[in-house]
Amino acid sequence: MADEPKAPAEAPVSLAEAAQLVLLDPKKLRFFRHGDSLRLTVADDRSLLKVAVLRAFPLSSPRRYLSVRDGNNKELGMIPDPEALDAESRALIEKDLERRYLVPWVKRIVATKERFGTVDWEMETDRGLCKLTTRNLRENVQRPAPGRIIITDVDGNRFDIRDVDALDAESQRMLFQNM
Repeated sequence: MADEPKAPAEAPVSLAEAAQLVLLDPKKLRFFRHGDSLRLTVADDRSLLKVAVLRAFPLSSPRRYLSVRDGNNKELGMIPDPEALDAESRALIEKDLERRYLVPWVKRIVATKERFGTVDWEMETDRGLCKLTTRNLRENVQRPAPGRIIITDVDGNRFDIRDVDALDAESQRMLFQNM
């Protein structure tokens, strides 16, 4: 039995190489939709059949610095200013980002109930009435800015309280009672 040829080992990537940021030129990028897939053609370079676009700073700078990733979730580069994309590409990306980053914002807290280490919430959001459950709220709360709180439920859904002070007194009481 002959030995099978071995695949060449991947060359190790240095930390400096891995940390290099590639800025993509928006004028060379064309995004297309094919079914559920977002595709990308980079002028004079390549076409990719499946890409994903993610916000590098989804809370502090959602309209700038978009990470473009291939089908294997490997970052191809960063779009520093998506406004420089052509109108069709920009519209496709905005629609995709809206779907990916759907985060209802909380208008008021209707009710809470603590049970067995979890808290059941009923909240009125910009998308209607929502019921959610949180566990260990201290680990599932982000404070991206003073007065702003983002709560993550047990299913990974996020709910944005944009201004705690704008909530009515009863909503604030229920919020802080369960934090």
